[in-house]
Amino acid sequence: MVNRLSSAAPIFKRFTASFVRKSSTNAFKDSAAQPVSRTTRAAVAASIATVGLSAWYVNLYGNPVKAVTAAEHGLHPASYPWPHSGWLDSFDHQSLRRGFQVYKEVCAACHSLNLVAWRTLVGVTHTADEVRALAEEYEYDAEPNDQGEIEKRPGKLSDYIPAPYPNEEAARAANQGALPPDLSLIIKARHGGCDYVFSLLTGYPDEPPAGAVVASGLNYNPYFPGGGIAMARVLFDGVVEYEDGTPATTSQLAKDVTAFLNWAAEPEHDVRKKTGLKVLIISGAMFAISLWVKRFKWSTIKTRKVLYKPPKL
Repeated sequence: MVNRLSSAAPIFKRFTASFVRKSSTNAFKDSAAQPVSRTTRAAVAASIATVGLSAWYVNLYGNPVKAVTAAEHGLHPASYPWPHSGWLDSFDHQSLRRGFQVYKEVCAACHSLNLVAWRTLVGVTHTADEVRALAEEYEYDAEPNDQGEIEKRPGKLSDYIPAPYPNEEAARAANQGALPPDLSLIIKARHGGCDYVFSLLTGYPDEPPAGAVVASGLNYNPYFPGGGIAMARVLFDGVVEYEDGTPATTSQLAKDVTAFLNWAAEPEHDVRKKTGLKVLIISGAMFAISLWVKRFKWSTIKTRKVLYKPPKL
């Protein structure tokens, strides 16, 4: 039995080698006869090049090395449940009224609201008479008289809330070179919106943490990019006495003024949501009616049965 197997082994090897040579020869002939071989090679080369470019792109742009550090970006603020953040939620207008009081008594000394007119406060935070009285506390340039002199007049509802400084140079001179930003669109202009502004106003520690380096004339705030901000802490417990008796804690003050600044950035907020709800209700009703009309009009056509009756010969 062993002798038979040993004698059959050379025959099996020769048969296998002959089969492999024939198969490879036929495969080479078949592949050589195909006219798409160049296209295949080009596709393979293009795939390799694509993989290489992808690896280079990931290595160049996908690495964790950034231009600035997390400290230079500022601490990411937490997400707070604002009462107006829901799809169908509106502003808390009592909070808006308190927020305007905080802005007027604290923030207006340095920051402006150049894009907010007195008339927009009517029906939102105050009545028309209250807003008119607030506007009359300030003086605005009147039209030139017959001699070309510009006189002063009390403010009107059509006037905009005045800025605390006449120009940028005066603002910088009063703030050691720093320019207080206009707060009209500050909620939209800062990443994080209300969460960022609230965290910034309440994020001043008593002392900078160990290792924090703050430049001279700046105050440490981890939420501000770089950690050093020219504005010192301005909100303290009881710095404002609310008209409605709400306890004026630091967090309450920051929450109210942040809500007011959010309204200043998008005064159409409540109207937009109300209009959107109306559009959804009307669109849903019209869609349901259109489905019923389509079914009513086409039901007889889609359910009819067409029969062919050949003529009798």
